[in-house]
Amino acid sequence: MRIIYDEIAFLEEASVAALGMFDGVHIGHQELIRNAVTLAKSMNARSVVCTFDRHPLSVLNPDRAPKPLLPLRQNLLKFERLGADYALVKAFTPEFAATEPEDYLRQLVERMRVKAIVVGENYTFGARGRGNAELIRKMAGELNYRALVVAPVMDGSVMASSTYVRALLAVGETAHANRLMDIPVNRG
Repeated sequence: MRIIYDEIAFLEEASVAALGMFDGVHIGHQELIRNAVTLAKSMNARSVVCTFDRHPLSVLNPDRAPKPLLPLRQNLLKFERLGADYALVKAFTPEFAATEPEDYLRQLVERMRVKAIVVGENYTFGARGRGNAELIRKMAGELNYRALVVAPVMDGSVMASSTYVRALLAVGETAHANRLMDIPVNRG
């Protein structure tokens, strides 16, 4: 897997972009990344997991920023194990946070020749968190990409999320949290 820090470093002909923070790469993230990898292969494109160098809240609201579940380096290793061709690690800055979601999508699609965007249904992005899965669907026709919104992965009756993993860790459920973040060696 190749790690890049700016979209212009992507020199391939086409990409499928998986968008998210991906902290801990839990079972929900794994499902999203696997969908992007599979879709990229079917579209003769490269799979790119797009993430950040720090949690967005560490810039937007530092008092509320959660402690990372895993260091970035470990998250990147998990992307590679899941079959991603590239990881785009964007610097999350106040300037980047102010980018309008429509502008972000246009830049991403143009610079990385995006043929599909894969997100979870609760994904938000762009200035004031105004971008969401619905906007990604809406702009797909205009920008000529396929939008794939992945349904939540459940752990029993609870949606797998980084917040859920943190809650398990907070009450000492380390084994359960680790199970949610493990990547099975064989998937069948």
